[in-house]
Amino acid sequence: MSIKSAIENTVVIDSENASIVVDNANRLTETDSLPDTLPVTLDSLIRVLKEGNCPSLTGRSTLGYQLGLKDESELYLRLISNTGSGFFSKEWIACSVIEQLITGAAELTSTSFKTLFPNKSVNTGGFVMAVIKALGLIHSNVLNSRWHEQAKEMTFEQVTLEAMVFAEEAEKSVIPNKAAGKRKHKEG
Repeated sequence: MSIKSAIENTVVIDSENASIVVDNANRLTETDSLPDTLPVTLDSLIRVLKEGNCPSLTGRSTLGYQLGLKDESELYLRLISNTGSGFFSKEWIACSVIEQLITGAAELTSTSFKTLFPNKSVNTGGFVMAVIKALGLIHSNVLNSRWHEQAKEMTFEQVTLEAMVFAEEAEKSVIPNKAAGKRKHKEG
């Protein structure tokens, strides 16, 4: 499967009643009619595991991103903020598509990542590159600091596991302690 074909059909949902295709712009295309159901979006199918920040490649801004899990098996990434003025796409992208792009590559640049978001802001590819660099999936090439290469010691599987542990820890910290805040009043 080529990267282009994976991008064009990011999500396909088949059910007994209908088939829905969600393209990379999070738009729905119904192939059959749905009887009185709410619209399905990629956002509603993905559970956010981690929200983080990292510097852009130039270091002039801070980027916000989310890692999410769909169907408890597929990791997705999206950009959510930029402290600078650069525009970007907020669409989810399957990490498997990013992994196809970086696997074995030794001369990655921000231009390499433009294919992930065709006809979108040119900043998006560079911003995604900054995020995956911050996650430890790529690092600077020793021969040319403008190039990046895959980090052999880190995989999206490891990133997923770390994100799931992070999500579980965050969930535990949200559960209120029923004993907290209750005091006995002194009788006097």
